[in-house]
Amino acid sequence: MSATDLGRPRQDRAATLDRFATLDGPVPDRSALERPLLDRFSEALSATTMGPRLATVGLGGPCHVLDAKLEPGVRAVVLYECGGRLVRGDLLGVGAATPSAGLVVEPGVSLSPFPLDPDLPSLPRVTDPRHLGPELASVLGGTGRPLLGHPERLAIDILRYRPGKRLTARLRHPGLDGPLVAKAYHDDAKATAVATEAVQVTAASQASCRGGRGAGLLAFAPPVGSAPCLGVVFQEAVRGLALDDLLGSRHPVTATTVTGAARAGAALAELHDLSLPTGRQRPVEAELLRFAQRSERVAAVRPQLGESMGALADRLVEVLRTLAPPRTGPVHGDFKPGQLLLRGDRVVLLDLDHLGTADQAVDAGTFIASLRQQAVRSRLAGRPPQDEEMEALSRALLEGYLRAGGPVDQLPRIRWHVAVALERKALRAFARSPRSPFPALLVDEAQRCLRALDGERP
Repeated sequence: MSATDLGRPRQDRAATLDRFATLDGPVPDRSALERPLLDRFSEALSATTMGPRLATVGLGGPCHVLDAKLEPGVRAVVLYECGGRLVRGDLLGVGAATPSAGLVVEPGVSLSPFPLDPDLPSLPRVTDPRHLGPELASVLGGTGRPLLGHPERLAIDILRYRPGKRLTARLRHPGLDGPLVAKAYHDDAKATAVATEAVQVTAASQASCRGGRGAGLLAFAPPVGSAPCLGVVFQEAVRGLALDDLLGSRHPVTATTVTGAARAGAALAELHDLSLPTGRQRPVEAELLRFAQRSERVAAVRPQLGESMGALADRLVEVLRTLAPPRTGPVHGDFKPGQLLLRGDRVVLLDLDHLGTADQAVDAGTFIASLRQQAVRSRLAGRPPQDEEMEALSRALLEGYLRAGGPVDQLPRIRWHVAVALERKALRAFARSPRSPFPALLVDEAQRCLRALDGERP
């Protein structure tokens, strides 16, 4: 299937071919862009195949694929690690991808060696202590903290990099009381919103405790400030036991595990009870529309999977019409085990990137969907079934949530949101590994959730 078959105008494809042919250095055959998209992307996902090719442009060393994202007709991105160096690869002829740094290898992959990223132009400065150090010193000075002497001595350790989206790094300096975390976003407005809301949610939580509401279980990574010119937010690093590790497939479900899930539910109820002025509206109807659109793109390269995803999107809309009205209020928007740390008697809620106002059933639904995803992954890997264990943890989360004030009448909506989150996870699983059977299994799991919900409604 050619790029034209995915809906790209022929003249756009020709322009891409022209750019493709005028690059300096090794240039793949022009016919590379005419090959079926899944074949090209699967080739780009093979570390053994791509390693020698990246070495021809000076990116040698052991090659690993760390992440990938395929949206047919929109983007096709692979994150490589070569000899300890990160490299973003964009498949030319898909969406608006254009050559970067003049490095292109078969099968038409434009390479951006880190910190180059066409969607994160500030990364070279963010990862350079000579630039980030003075910015951090200026931010700290504005908070009344001790001056940061010799800011250029700042040590920057990359924790996570999502091409085109965000970079997370740990910052260390002899003049700091402890490590800080810096998050660089692709959009300055996004960074400003995250920094503002981190202050607001912390203040709202403290006010709630002073007012006698909640048990003071919920905590956040303390905000430090932001550098809008770089799209960077600074916060204090927080230590604790990652709930994701506690609930991992290699750990048996114990009383401690169940207690951790229940505490997560109680902390969620505290979050939902906060008086939080956030203007970011996150209506689920908009996401359902995106599901339908993305399913059509998937169907262009994997018809059966795309059709099943589209059928699930339609079914989600049908079931939504039968549910009681939502309770709308502040939501985390990505509430899952990986976003939580257990620290003493507190539950620390991490990234606030998706904080907003929405149907509050989304948070518990997302958490439970993560547990179901783990059970599906376990079955696919041939490991002992985890369905009963994950169901026990789901019950613990809901019981903790309800005991702390979560509304009982929202349980059907929570169960519906489990299916919504599984559709979201199926699309992400396809984007990471488009030939894998995992996305189809997640769609099946979502349909099972909806069938169970049908049986529960009168």
